[in-house]
Amino acid sequence: MPENIAPRSYWFSKLFECLYLYIVVAVTSHMVFTSFTSYRANYDEISYIRLFLYAGGLAILAAIAYSVYWHLKEKGGGFNTAIKHAWLRGTMRYFIAFEVSIYGFAKILQTQFAPAYSRQDVPVGMLSGFELTWNYFGYSYTFAVILGCIQIIGGIMLLFRRTTLVGVFTLLPVMVNIVFINMFYSIDAGAFINSLIISAGLVYLLLLHWPQLKTLLFQKAGDLPAVKLSAIKPFIKIGCIGLAFFCIYHLSSQFKDTGFEGKWKVEELSHNGKHYEPNEWLNNPRAWSNIYIEKYGHMEFSSNPYIFDAQRAWAANYQYDATKNSFNVEFYNGPQTDTTKARISDYNGKSMRWTMVYYGDTIRMELTKTAVK
Repeated sequence: MPENIAPRSYWFSKLFECLYLYIVVAVTSHMVFTSFTSYRANYDEISYIRLFLYAGGLAILAAIAYSVYWHLKEKGGGFNTAIKHAWLRGTMRYFIAFEVSIYGFAKILQTQFAPAYSRQDVPVGMLSGFELTWNYFGYSYTFAVILGCIQIIGGIMLLFRRTTLVGVFTLLPVMVNIVFINMFYSIDAGAFINSLIISAGLVYLLLLHWPQLKTLLFQKAGDLPAVKLSAIKPFIKIGCIGLAFFCIYHLSSQFKDTGFEGKWKVEELSHNGKHYEPNEWLNNPRAWSNIYIEKYGHMEFSSNPYIFDAQRAWAANYQYDATKNSFNVEFYNGPQTDTTKARISDYNGKSMRWTMVYYGDTIRMELTKTAVK
């Protein structure tokens, strides 16, 4: 068989490569155009995505028509299938290398994950998924550089046929993680679609080697002799995973949800019958403004009504006693450690009253629930 005549390929393979060619042309043209013109100032991402999808409808029809024609001609013999696959797959590899390298250099040059100083003063609970993601990855420039280098190195590997599979193995875990981040943290639609396009190309390049990979991945591990525990080995395998589950389940079952978890605003607070003044929290860390009842038996008593200040807050462990409708509270970082009972009354799911004694002082509070996750 001549070198440039490859074995017959699946019709889906022809269709996918033709469709990917449209994506390569559309995405690359758009990226270059917006990078080197003033168009970005008036850029409307939603309009671009809509145009991309509309044009994609025509591209799908064209790809189907050409892939069917290609497939039928291939059956007749004498059709130069190999060189077409070489061009299309080469274009796919170079495109993915270009795309991931852009994201890699963006991390290094800090056009991605750049610090936003104004966002540092926004309460965490008010940040969007996008802002949380940028704050998290932007916290460490070194980590961002490492991610960027992985993407650039993986892209370079895709530029050579011999190292294509190395590049796929380098990039695919990174890209799948990015797809999930884009999906579940509400990153903009353009980034999500782009991550899907890159990941789909990588998966396709991986599947081209599936026969060899299947042999490699599912063969016996080396030449070591088998451990002869045939009868109990299945139980050991089940126990390995089952024990891991049981350890965590046992831990979590000790802290069942009480229904009180959330942020509670202190509407009224009295100490031995004396009511605290509205601004007393400024000088008195005991003039609590908010109480945070966390899962797994932890509470925070915060005097600052606007932000949580860990330096001034009082931390405590608690257990809920359903029979007495009270919390057993153990303060461990206040001026004095103490264990007390917070007796609950007038609870209706949104508000309640507490009565507790701290080192002989009677404290009464009216609480209103303001946040729950």
